[in-house]
Amino acid sequence: MHRFTSSLLLLVMAVALAGAVWLNPRLTTRRIEQHLVPAAPTETMPPLLAFTTVTFGGFRGLAADLLWLRASDLQERGEYFELVQLADWITKLEPRFTSVWAFQAWNMAYNISVLLNDPAERWRWVRQGISLLRDNGLRYNPGNAGLYYELAWLFFHKLGQDYDQAHLFYKRAWAGEMTTLLDEPQPDYARLLADPARLGQLRDVYKLDPAAMQRVEATYGPLDWRLPDAHAIYWAAAGKPFAKGFDAERLDRLIFQALADAFRQGRLLISTNENQFLLAPNLALLPHVDAHYLATAQAYPNDATIKTSHANFLKGAITMLYLGQHLPEASARFAELMERYPTTVKTNNLDAFVAELLAEKAAHGTPGR
Repeated sequence: MHRFTSSLLLLVMAVALAGAVWLNPRLTTRRIEQHLVPAAPTETMPPLLAFTTVTFGGFRGLAADLLWLRASDLQERGEYFELVQLADWITKLEPRFTSVWAFQAWNMAYNISVLLNDPAERWRWVRQGISLLRDNGLRYNPGNAGLYYELAWLFFHKLGQDYDQAHLFYKRAWAGEMTTLLDEPQPDYARLLADPARLGQLRDVYKLDPAAMQRVEATYGPLDWRLPDAHAIYWAAAGKPFAKGFDAERLDRLIFQALADAFRQGRLLISTNENQFLLAPNLALLPHVDAHYLATAQAYPNDATIKTSHANFLKGAITMLYLGQHLPEASARFAELMERYPTTVKTNNLDAFVAELLAEKAAHGTPGR
């Protein structure tokens, strides 16, 4: 009796498996027709991923879940290198599982890179995190605003900020790549389009579209494409058409943060001495930064932190303009600050205002950041 029951169960399992395999193509078609997936499951996939997707069908999710539990355990134990291979398996089983792409890129750029002492080795892992999202994550999930944000964040925070002790090495390395590719801060797009080799590298290696780059500059101002802030803005802007709700707001916030940083230090100065790598303000961006702050505040009127951030930006900009002897512009921005955010100003005298900000900077840190 026991042998009969076991045989019957095996037969039922075999029939169920055959039925699942038979139904899978139909279910896949319906999911595409109902727009439940951003692209066909095997569309844009290399042969290995397409084979895995078709072969395992619905069982991919179960295997990925088991691997994800193992990955969480490795994360808690700090075994980051082992996580790389495990996450790679998960992305092969479930390439539309966007959380894994973000997790793996973060693991490479943040967790693994800081374990290494050699800046070049650190950069290799940061670079891999960027490439993973840009070349693979977005390839298999072309309409996912969250992955656009993660990629833009790596450029803005990991490369653009100074929290990592190797940040200057990253900036130099990226600037070197972009200088080789573009020659100058703002590309000569006509010459670029007429150069098939360089255009192919721009599109195929860096996934940059010259037309989109021009749209970004037309919207957000003249950017130095050798610096990471320009690329943070590019990828955040690329994700906006797919974003709704929270994703839309955080992309807009990242854009004004990157723009503000580009205003403060968005112009690269390289002397004939290659050991010098100097960042200077890009004052031409000021009206564009101001306009994007205002547009974002209008788009999200219930978020008071946007106005607070704008007020802090204006304070920093006024100080920078004043110290750089751009007094008419400093006076104009001071007037704007008093009009829009009167509670943040204790005096209507520009000299006294700047002196107060400088004293605050000396005591507590940089205003406007």
